[in-house]
Amino acid sequence: ATAPPLARRRISRLAGNALFRTLPRRMRIALTGGIACGKSAASAIFASLGFSVISTDALAHQVLAAPETAPALREAFGAEIFAPDGTPSRPALAAHVFASAAARARLEAILHPEVHRRWLAACDAAPDRRWLIEIPLLFEKNLETRFDFSVCVHCTLPVQLKRMATRGLTAAQSHARIAAQLPLDEKIRRADCCLFNEGSLAFLELQARRLANQTHR
Repeated sequence: ATAPPLARRRISRLAGNALFRTLPRRMRIALTGGIACGKSAASAIFASLGFSVISTDALAHQVLAAPETAPALREAFGAEIFAPDGTPSRPALAAHVFASAAARARLEAILHPEVHRRWLAACDAAPDRRWLIEIPLLFEKNLETRFDFSVCVHCTLPVQLKRMATRGLTAAQSHARIAAQLPLDEKIRRADCCLFNEGSLAFLELQARRLANQTHR
């Protein structure tokens, strides 16, 4: 696949970007992007290149499942979001939060402080590592200033929708989830670097390797 003009400019200027000439060997990179754009695939590539990777989505799932989170969830959303075994039902919860910005804000207020504490503690406990933190809501929550630089993984909307359909989401559900985040064009504009993920995994890896090599100078 061929990257669109904006992505090509972002990729081609990496080597000459003064940002990469001043980065410390010990660093924290924030990786973000649109839903179904390939953030997890990019994170896995960076892990294979020696980065310590944390997914804030994975941390959120851990916090959501923790017994101590249940009382706040029950108070905010009621008993209907719990499965018969007493654990939170992610589909039931998703039906609430993607239909209402207020409900989404309530859930974020419950989960995000602990998620933030966990990834920050991990980074602080091993400051000599090269860290990559996958944060879907990086710019929405104004967290980019906590990192040395940011990377946005992106693709076109038709590809996003196609990938989301393979996950079992309807078109309406997909559009609702996309609308719940900052527009992808804005994420691309605000990121320091972009990775275009609409081709093969090898194409994504090529971009990630080039970026990783710049940060390791």
